[in-house]
Amino acid sequence: MIKRFGLVAIAATLFGLAAPASAQLAALADQKALVEDQKVADILKAARADPEISEAVTRRFAPLLFADGGLSLNERDLMQELLSAESTRTAISTPSGDAFDVPPISRQARAFLSLVRPPSLANLWLRGPAQMKQLVDITQLDPSSRSVITDYILRRLAVVWMESTLSDGYEPIRRDLSAAIRMLQQTDANTEREGRSLVFDAARELDRRNGDAVPNFLYDFLR
Repeated sequence: MIKRFGLVAIAATLFGLAAPASAQLAALADQKALVEDQKVADILKAARADPEISEAVTRRFAPLLFADGGLSLNERDLMQELLSAESTRTAISTPSGDAFDVPPISRQARAFLSLVRPPSLANLWLRGPAQMKQLVDITQLDPSSRSVITDYILRRLAVVWMESTLSDGYEPIRRDLSAAIRMLQQTDANTEREGRSLVFDAARELDRRNGDAVPNFLYDFLR
């Protein structure tokens, strides 16, 4: 049986020691990794002649690693190698016997892949366009984290819903929903679309949990 690790467990394993993360990874890395998923191997192999692995390429292969809800030991090792190799190439091998090496990942790709160790969600929600993009990107890296992010947004909306009344036009929750969309609109089209979906799902669940008391017009515009 292949042991798999979810995002939280991976973050603890990769970054849970006392030393800085970059120092930990550099010490553990050996510049080689076994890639089990042929789709991931194909994407990486196509980038072997590039000066660096781009963010776009990383956004294609990284979610595949989490497709079954976590990482195997070999997939965790691949993440570790790519995050530690700031200026060196990584030797990739596959179960079929294929072998090639890939360049380091770009700065933007590193930022995306580093979300395997996500910041505190309290430091992302409504803290600005860049932070909202990170919030969305966590779910893009690990699709199974979507429920965690949606639940967090739900809990934040629940707080302002409790402060909202008909007499004030539901101003507190309208303020936060509008702020969320305004920030998402300052990112890119994909982030805005995925972010709106996250906020809509959270608002709809808030409505459901409150016996359909949240007026639909407050969140229908998020669709």
